Amino acid sequence: MTNPPPSSRENETLQRLDQHRQSGGERAVSTIFYLMALQSMAQAPFRVVDEINQGMDPRNERMVHERMVEVACREHTSQYFLITPKLLPGLRYDERMRVHTIVSGEHVHEKGTKMMNFAEIVKIQRRLTGRAAA
Repeated sequence: MTNPPPSSRENETLQRLDQHRQSGGERAVSTIFYLMALQSMAQAPFRVVDEINQGMDPRNERMVHERMVEVACREHTSQYFLITPKLLPGLRYDERMRVHTIVSGEHVHEKGTKMMNFAEIVKIQRRLTGRAAA
């Protein structure tokens, strides 16, 4: 069995990571982890995270979401509001979390479009997960 060829970065000299060297997704990952690290030092009743996952690759988005769930669901911590137009399928959620889906936009109530029945969707989801309907 042969070893894979060395990556092109193995022979590069170390460089300082700054706004010119990192992608938008890499900057978003480092920003959110930095803010979560500061959380214990800065008391706040809630935190709003707006579209932090935009520009992230799926691996980083899953990693950040996992960490946010872990931090936000601890006892005696700030409440988190994550605002995003999209989430990856199969992300981890906790029983202490609440997900609110807001359906709005110029095409939501166009004539001829089929309306979504969210009450029915919730009933189906609760039946599938074994939770009683509220």
